[in-house]
Amino acid sequence: MKEGSLSRPGVLLATVVILAAFTVGFLLTGRGENRFPDERPALVVATPPAEVDLSLERERERSRLKEELEKMLVTAGDDLSVKIKNQLWELTLRAAMEKEVETLLAARGYRGNTVVIQPRAVTVVLKGADLASAQAAVIGQMAAEITGFPLEQIRIIERAGPGF
Repeated sequence: MKEGSLSRPGVLLATVVILAAFTVGFLLTGRGENRFPDERPALVVATPPAEVDLSLERERERSRLKEELEKMLVTAGDDLSVKIKNQLWELTLRAAMEKEVETLLAARGYRGNTVVIQPRAVTVVLKGADLASAQAAVIGQMAAEITGFPLEQIRIIERAGPGF
């Protein structure tokens, strides 16, 4: 990145606006618990296919992708540079949304959760949870509201207890 690129007023203002929007959304989400969740159930899977620390793997993949994009940005022309910067911005937004959903789940008692936002789906992994369909619907609705994905694209996976 070029020196001083973060000091441009537009970038700073956009960052402040987005952080304020996430904060307001976080505060307002807790007030909406009395609303009725969408009746369509989210997909719930009993266990993930392989034993892996999902949050660590997610961060590794994101770091790798970010490094590749930043390398490409150094040699990119103007048009490609704009696309690469947009992709970097999307990575930042995805990370913020994942953290927001994880924080809200932890506040509701679901500790050890991991949220991964992919281009076409959101995966919510809950450690040691045994969800009723109403609980899954509430979690799915919350994830849908924060991420903007429809319920059909949100997967909720229940992981086995601490040994997994």
